[in-house]
Amino acid sequence: MKVSPSVISCKLEFLRDQIEMSVNSGADQFHLDIMDGHFVPNLTMGGDLISAIRRCTDLPLEAHMMVTNPDKYWKVFSDAGADILMFHYESPVNLKKCFRDIKEEGKRYGIVINPDTPFSAVKDLVDDAEILLIMSVYPGFSGQSFIDGITQKISEAREYIDQYSLETQIEIDGGINNRTGQIAVDSGADILVSASYIYGGDIGKNISYLKNLVRTKI
Repeated sequence: MKVSPSVISCKLEFLRDQIEMSVNSGADQFHLDIMDGHFVPNLTMGGDLISAIRRCTDLPLEAHMMVTNPDKYWKVFSDAGADILMFHYESPVNLKKCFRDIKEEGKRYGIVINPDTPFSAVKDLVDDAEILLIMSVYPGFSGQSFIDGITQKISEAREYIDQYSLETQIEIDGGINNRTGQIAVDSGADILVSASYIYGGDIGKNISYLKNLVRTKI
C-alpha cells in the first residue's frame, strides 16, 4: 500500500525533520493541501511553502488544489516543485483543457471528487489520469471523521479501472487512521492520504502501519 502523508498537519518549526522522518519510514509521496478560502472554508499553503518542501525531499509531491480557479494557479505550484496537479471535478473550469495544458508541460494530473459526487461523473476523465482521488470527508479541515458510506464509490471505481485495465491509481483522503485505512484498502484503494493520524502521533509507526495494510476482501 502506498502512503501519502499530508503535510497540513506537520509542525512548521519541525518541517524538515518530520519530512525526513516520513521518508525514512517509507512514505511514497507527499500530499499538499492547497486551499484558497473560497472553494473551501480554509486557507493554507502557497508556492513558497511548496518550494520549501521540495527542498526537503525528492519524493513526488501531489498538489491537491482546493481553489476556485485552479486553471490560473496550477503553474505556480508546478514551478514550485509539485509533480502531480490534482483538480476537483467540482471546480468551475474546463478540466479537459487544463489537463491537456498540464501534460504539455510534462507534468501529471489527478482528478478529485467530493463525497457527494458520483464516480459516474468522472468516468470520461480518469482514463489518462495519474490518480483518482476520492474524498472520504468534506474538504477544508484536517481531523474529520471518515464517511463510511464512501466505500461503495471506491469499489465502483476499482471495478471500472480493473475492467478497462487502466493505470489510474485510486487515492483516498480524509479521516484515514488505523481503523479506516483497512476499510479503504478493502474497498479498492491504492494510496492512502493521512494527516493528523500520522503527524499527531508516532510518525514512523503510523506510516508503517498504513503501508503494511493488505486487502482482506476479494
